[in-house]
Amino acid sequence: MTMNSPDTQSTPIPDSLAAAAPGSAMPAQDPLAQLKDIHLPAEVSYWPPAIGWWLLVIIIIASLAAIIFFVRQKKSRNAYRAIAVAELNRAQNNCKNNADYLQALSVILRRTAISAFGSGFNPSLKGQAWLEWLDAHCDKTQQQFSQGVGTALLIGPYQKNPDFDRAALHQLAILWIKEHRNRWQRKPVKKSKSISEATSNA
Repeated sequence: MTMNSPDTQSTPIPDSLAAAAPGSAMPAQDPLAQLKDIHLPAEVSYWPPAIGWWLLVIIIIASLAAIIFFVRQKKSRNAYRAIAVAELNRAQNNCKNNADYLQALSVILRRTAISAFGSGFNPSLKGQAWLEWLDAHCDKTQQQFSQGVGTALLIGPYQKNPDFDRAALHQLAILWIKEHRNRWQRKPVKKSKSISEATSNA
């Protein structure tokens, strides 16, 4: 029977001692385990808006308010035109006599001029100077007041039954009422000699 000697008999070594023993291999560790979790940024909120959006909204509101203001102002400044056209059409329908129509037309044109120019209109204008003034403030009449059918206004109202192209004069008057440049649209007007003399004598 063979007996094992104490020198050759192996004695188990505890795991704790084996791990601490010099030269022993350390267990391998996963390097990814050292990384921290990725934290995603918070979602971008649409409210409150950035300062740029507030400025854009303010600009849009201000622009709309300005447009509404100018449209209403323009409409109010030109309301007298529609009133004058309506009065002129009534005169055309109601005045059977040409002389009565000419008198009504002259009154309507003067009232329209006062509404359009206020104190800038000289109500003492008469005769040829008055007709030239009408042409001077509306290029589209093409001198038809002072040199065309509009000359019926000079002597027609004082005649019992003046003869003139009433339809043409009516359309000329409507054209002037709609297209003349008023005090808010004024551009330098070249005054004729007759207008200058009438203004200086007023």
